[in-house]
Amino acid sequence: MRKPSSQWIRIGTVAAAATAAAFVPSAAFAADPGYAGWNGGNGNYGMSSPAAGFPGADLTTNGSPVMIRSGQSIWMGEDTPFGAAFGSSRNQGYMGIGTTSNNSPSTTTLTFDAATPPADWGFALGDIDVDMVQISGTDSSGNALTAADLGYQSSFNLCQNSPRPAGCNSAATDQPTWNAATMSLTGQNTGDTVGATGWFQPTASIASLTFTFTDFTGMPMFQFWVAAEAYEVVTPLKPILISAPSEPGDPTDPDTIGSCDDMFGEVSLELLDTEGAPVIVDGAPVVASLSEDDTFTFDQVFPGSYQVQILSDAHFPVDGATVQPIEVTDGDTTGPSFSVECVSDSAQPDPTDEPADDEDEAHRPRLPVTGPGAGLWIAALLAVAGGALAIRTARNH
Repeated sequence: MRKPSSQWIRIGTVAAAATAAAFVPSAAFAADPGYAGWNGGNGNYGMSSPAAGFPGADLTTNGSPVMIRSGQSIWMGEDTPFGAAFGSSRNQGYMGIGTTSNNSPSTTTLTFDAATPPADWGFALGDIDVDMVQISGTDSSGNALTAADLGYQSSFNLCQNSPRPAGCNSAATDQPTWNAATMSLTGQNTGDTVGATGWFQPTASIASLTFTFTDFTGMPMFQFWVAAEAYEVVTPLKPILISAPSEPGDPTDPDTIGSCDDMFGEVSLELLDTEGAPVIVDGAPVVASLSEDDTFTFDQVFPGSYQVQILSDAHFPVDGATVQPIEVTDGDTTGPSFSVECVSDSAQPDPTDEPADDEDEAHRPRLPVTGPGAGLWIAALLAVAGGALAIRTARNH
C-alpha cells in the first residue's frame, strides 16, 4: 500500500482585505476614560500613564497632607467640560495636596518620564475656592512655559453635573478665575465650598509642571487630575491553514506546524514606538495576547504613530514582515496585515485511522473496476448492498 506524502502543503492564503491575519482594527473609539493612576507616599509619588504611548511621571511635593483619592465621591461627570473631553472621572484616582505643615505655600512638581505630546491630553485643578494655584514649568527644550503653552480652557463647578457627585452637599456654582499674566488660578474666596475647578489642554511639549499652592483661610487642599485621549484598538487574526502530515509530528521539532487551537499564549502582538522600542506602561511592555475570538486588543492607546510586532512561537511561522507601522487616530485607525501558519484541528490525522496491514491486504478481493465484467460486478454489489457501493481502486506503481 502506498503511503500519502508527509510534506506540509499550503492550502489557503486569505487576502488582507478579507480574512488574512490582518491588523485592520474596528474603528477606534474611546475606551475606558484615560485617567492617570497614582501611588507612593512621603512626598514622592508616581503617576502611571493614562494611555499607552503617553509618558508616566514622578511627582514630588512638600505639601501636607497629601492624599490619593479614589474618585468615588468627588468626580467630574460627562456634563462638565473636562468629563466631556476625556470621559467621566468617577472611580478614577486623583491627588489631593495641601499647603506645607506650617500652612506656608507648598510646591508640587510633576516631572514626566519623557516630554509630553503637544495635544490630546489635559489636567484639571479642583477645589480652588479660598486658595490659589500658580503654575510654572518647562517645555521639552528646557524653556519656561507661557500661559499660551498651558492652554487654559475654562472654569466650572463639578457639582453642576447630573447625577451630582456624592461629595457635593449642594449644587455649588462658584468657579475659580484664571489670570494669564500671573499664570494663576484663584478661588472666589467667599467661603469653603466644593467643586470649583479649572482645566487645561497644553499646546506645547511639556517636560515638567510646578504648582505653588497658597491658601487664604483655613487649611484647604487642591485636587489634581491628569487625563489623555485613549482608544481601543482591536486586531483580528486569521490563520493560513496548512494541511496535516500523514503522521503526527514531534511537537518539540521546530519544523512542526502547530494546531490553530494551540496558538493562544504562543502568538501575541507588541506595541512599539516609531524607533522600534517597546512602548512601556508601568514598567512593562504593552503586549496583547490572542483572545478566544481570534483578536488582539490594546485597551487604551494614545493617538500617534506606532509600530506593531507579531511575536510567535517557532511552531507558528509568520509569513512576511513581522514589524509594520500603524497610525492611531480619533476614529480612523488602519493598519497592516500579518499571516501566521497553523493546522486546523479538522486537518489533523485521526490516530484511529490506521492503514490495513499487508496480510489483510493480501486476502482482500480485488474488483475488476475496468475491462470486461466490471459492469456485472458493480450490478451485483449494488443489489447486495442496497445501493451502497465501496470501490477500492488498485493502481500499479
